[in-house]
Amino acid sequence: MNKHNLPSVANFELDIDLVKLREATDKIAQKFVDVITANPGLCMNHADLVKNVYDSFDQINLTEPSEILPATASIKERLRRKEEHLYNVPTSDYTGSYFESIVKQLTAPASRIRITRLAPGKMIPFHVDYDVSYAVRCVVPIYGGSNIVNLFKRDGKLEAYTLEDGTANFLNIGYPHAVINMSDQPRIALMFSLDGVDDVQRYSNRGSD
Repeated sequence: MNKHNLPSVANFELDIDLVKLREATDKIAQKFVDVITANPGLCMNHADLVKNVYDSFDQINLTEPSEILPATASIKERLRRKEEHLYNVPTSDYTGSYFESIVKQLTAPASRIRITRLAPGKMIPFHVDYDVSYAVRCVVPIYGGSNIVNLFKRDGKLEAYTLEDGTANFLNIGYPHAVINMSDQPRIALMFSLDGVDDVQRYSNRGSD
């Protein structure tokens, strides 16, 4: 399975209590830091992407890397060692939390689990992350989801989606995509990566019934 077999956006239909999710987020909201501070090794290996994409983007790591990421400019090397999946050591803010109860509803191992915050009126410009054969991106909006436009360039067309707060969504980030915060409030979301396509496959099978 690869990106061509899947929609741009899909709802995993998880059981999420938005009130509990917001309460858990509010308790640690003072811990937001810029992306470079949160992920020095990962950002060092993705310098151009960080400079062009994440200047208005903060986060709270809920998992930390299991090893130090050595510097490399090679995309093939970064993919070979699966840098995304090395962020697999839970923090104290994650273990036993409501965030964990959401993520564990999915079957594939999860990594790089974090709370993200996109500043009001800001945009993450078009970029490509990776195919689902490498990792599966899941986004759960917590605050401001309906004010966010998620754009995809696919098959010569421009697609636009909004995600409701308290829903868990697959994003097909192997295609060029951008995020625009249309409001005067930050967009806060739980984000993580899955190692394997089992959950996406299950969605696809359900959608074809």
